[in-house]
Amino acid sequence: MRENVIRSVELGVALAACYMAAVTMVQTSLYERIIKMINDSFMGPLLEPYTAYFDIAVMVLALALCFTLWRRGGIDSFSKLFSLNMLMFFPAVLDFSTFNWVGLILDLTPSHRVTDLWVFGVGLLLQVTYLMLRYTYRFRVDREELLGRGALEEDVNQVSRGQMGYLTLIVSVSAVTTTVIYVAAPSLSGYLRQPLNTLPYFIRSKAHILVGIIVILWIAASLILYLRGSEQPRHDLITELQLKGDAAREQSVEVENGG
Repeated sequence: MRENVIRSVELGVALAACYMAAVTMVQTSLYERIIKMINDSFMGPLLEPYTAYFDIAVMVLALALCFTLWRRGGIDSFSKLFSLNMLMFFPAVLDFSTFNWVGLILDLTPSHRVTDLWVFGVGLLLQVTYLMLRYTYRFRVDREELLGRGALEEDVNQVSRGQMGYLTLIVSVSAVTTTVIYVAAPSLSGYLRQPLNTLPYFIRSKAHILVGIIVILWIAASLILYLRGSEQPRHDLITELQLKGDAAREQSVEVENGG
């Protein structure tokens, strides 16, 4: 898989995530409140003919920023893109909050115009997109390193193809698993309450602490495994590809000398 294909994949997932985040934002009560404040201000009469185009203008601006950050192609740019998407997406989460956080600043009563399943889907898309962009950037760095050490481009393309395939598989399985858990959680909670109610009150009253400890230990174990995997040297693969490149060059030199 060539680098331009990887970059095309990055552009596709980045634009899709940014577009969905922008579409979600323009349907939030906070965005509606901000538009109302603009209309009630001194700029209201001047902008009134263009009010109907505000939503489109916001989405076009968001996609333009997304494209600009994608062109830079660095990990810092991808982090800024993720922050931009979360900034647009977070008001939709606040609309479902049981505490009116925005009401501490503005006179606002949250009312959601999108479903909870929509918010979950967009949030999952943003996380998957950021994960993919981080790893595709790492794949491009690997390509440059391998090519710089003399590996053959076709071998490097094959490595990139395997990396992208593995990333797609892992991301797909993670997204499907998360979706299944989200959909099944309300039903499972009813079944779990029955055996939990048989436990002593002391344990039931501290159940949230126990769950928190288990989750923290699980996150710590996952982080340790991830860091150990990241520290594993990749010199074997690099050396193998480098040796292939050296052998191919030596063979071509021998052919030229023999000719």
